[in-house]
Amino acid sequence: MNNQKQFLGVDIGGTSLKIALVNQFGELFHLKRIAINDINHSIDSFLSKLSDSIIETISLSNQNVTGVGVSLPGLQMDDGAGALFSINVPIINGIRIRDYLEQNINLKTIVTSDIVAHSLAEQKFGSGKNINNFLSVSLGTGIGHTFLKNGKPLIVTNGLCGDSGRMILDQNSDLEDSSGVRGSAEALCGVHAIEILAKKMYLDEKLLTAQEIISMARAGNYTRPRKIMTIISHHLAHYLFNLSVIYFPEVISITGGQTEAGNFFIVECQHEFRRLGQKYFNQCYKSIGRQQSIKIVKSKLGGLTGLQGSIVPLIEEKE
Repeated sequence: MNNQKQFLGVDIGGTSLKIALVNQFGELFHLKRIAINDINHSIDSFLSKLSDSIIETISLSNQNVTGVGVSLPGLQMDDGAGALFSINVPIINGIRIRDYLEQNINLKTIVTSDIVAHSLAEQKFGSGKNINNFLSVSLGTGIGHTFLKNGKPLIVTNGLCGDSGRMILDQNSDLEDSSGVRGSAEALCGVHAIEILAKKMYLDEKLLTAQEIISMARAGNYTRPRKIMTIISHHLAHYLFNLSVIYFPEVISITGGQTEAGNFFIVECQHEFRRLGQKYFNQCYKSIGRQQSIKIVKSKLGGLTGLQGSIVPLIEEKE
């Protein structure tokens, strides 16, 4: 590790706070996880635990740590100091975490929205490497995207590349997302949609969680879970098609729990995407001299992309 640049990554999520040393290759060292429920009592205790954990982790490094990267959920402040509004971690709303850490840790700190951090990690270290037009999509309870042009994320408002989770896919759907929007991408592709479909298909049988449905679909021995996830993948394809006619990506990388249903999930999504409009994209790409149409892939990185992506802006400052 002595010949490596080293940074401190922080990923603040709805269930846990993750901290680790990260080098310029995205490799993680001394990973620490802290349950949000254990420190979510007051902002003072939260910030105290955050700074103490950072200091402790930095002390484990055998070289200079040159900066701190923080990944936060929600709408970001205009000046990049913290989150304005986060549904999942409301305790951080309005807190200038960048300023607090720079004052208490005495290291340059950069704050990035979590969904952008995920895309930066995937573009720097994963399936988006060397891709000029890269679209990263995150699935989970919600859904969102970031588009990167030549490695740079397109930021539209408050640290985000828009809120495509509210994109309407079915105007006649009764399903609502967390913001009360009916028939949206989040409502039809998110975790809640999986559980609603499971309830309909299993009727009076035991209620199953989305995680259980995904696990059963991956096992391959259950017809209904696989059918449920196929429906989700087709809705996802509609969403990706709508984004693609705006961004014209070369590669679309999908990350999140839904992708763990098995290889068929991405395959079904790609097939439905092609059914919807492959002819259109073939014509467009032929006219501009592109040889390959849009490829949909599962992200190469795991569940620590928030940590890896949080330090990418620091890496690029040093390059």
